[in-house]
Amino acid sequence: MTAPDSPAPAGMSIGAVLDLLRPDFPDVTISKIRFLEAEGLVTPARSPSGYRRFTAYDCARLRFILTAQREQ
Repeated sequence: MTAPDSPAPAGMSIGAVLDLLRPDFPDVTISKIRFLEAEGLVTPARSPSGYRRFTAYDCARLRFILTAQREQ
């Protein structure tokens, strides 16, 4: 059990990533992010309980992928 004042796990949740990307990519969904992970295009870490934890690099990679898809 962790102490109440312990820091949050490193990385952002999938919901936080969605909030970050939505202003530039209004059509992006959680399902789309999960699909890109399933295709091996982004590989977020997992918390001990299995939640995805996205780094700044993961977010930048998602932004690059979504930009490339939009330009096609």
